[in-house]
Amino acid sequence: MATVVLTRPQGKNTALAQGLAQHGVRSLELPALCVTPCFSTLATEYLPAQYDLLVFVSAQAVQFYLQALQHSTGYFAPHQAIATVGAASAAPFYEQGLDQQLRLIHPPASHPYQDSEALWDLLLPQLPTIQRVLLVRGQQGREWLSQQLLDQHKELTRCSIYQRIPAQWSAQSAIQLQRDLVKPQTVTFLLTSSESTQAIYDNMVRLGLEAAWKQAQFVAIHPRIAQKVQQLCDFSPQQMQDQVQICAPSQTAMQEALLHATLPNNA
Repeated sequence: MATVVLTRPQGKNTALAQGLAQHGVRSLELPALCVTPCFSTLATEYLPAQYDLLVFVSAQAVQFYLQALQHSTGYFAPHQAIATVGAASAAPFYEQGLDQQLRLIHPPASHPYQDSEALWDLLLPQLPTIQRVLLVRGQQGREWLSQQLLDQHKELTRCSIYQRIPAQWSAQSAIQLQRDLVKPQTVTFLLTSSESTQAIYDNMVRLGLEAAWKQAQFVAIHPRIAQKVQQLCDFSPQQMQDQVQICAPSQTAMQEALLHATLPNNA
């Protein structure tokens, strides 16, 4: 049976696993990173109403910020500008009905790239009305968006609200992976960040499965992640074409790409 290795953080793999199962594809859930909040309440300098714009780099940043805000004395200003790097990142605002009181800015779900560059194109026309910006992010990450804001002479405050720690996969996980990777062409790995891709590779090396891993299929949700695979595996252009697919980060797009990679004859 074909296997997909779902590597997103704990709790984010269920819907994909269920969708794949309906097509006869088994899922192995192995989160590459453990994501935990850095604090449970917001310090005064992170309260939202004092900023012209809040920028969130991921859905995790939004979720942890909203949780911390609930335990704080702060509040959003009416129609406050809130920006996220993609439609999926904005989902917690919509789920809580906050889109009715806030002005949400993000690339549409149909945009091929859900990233900082796509968001920046939307922010550029609004910069004259923005001075104070809060950037909510993890402890590690790209500095590209921060640098763009600083280059535009904006007053930037960074809020590192969560940390991502590489997961150490267990010996039991190694046994399961080794069993599946005997026929690596039937195994597909979902890759959702460059940092998690590095963590997966480190686990493969530690477990002695690096050679087999390089024969597997990969679905990456951004070209930068595909470039990370190429760097780690030293893939040729032909291997990249044969083994690595790029898709949008939506649930539907990821499922379709995983099915295409895992069951190419049925796609």
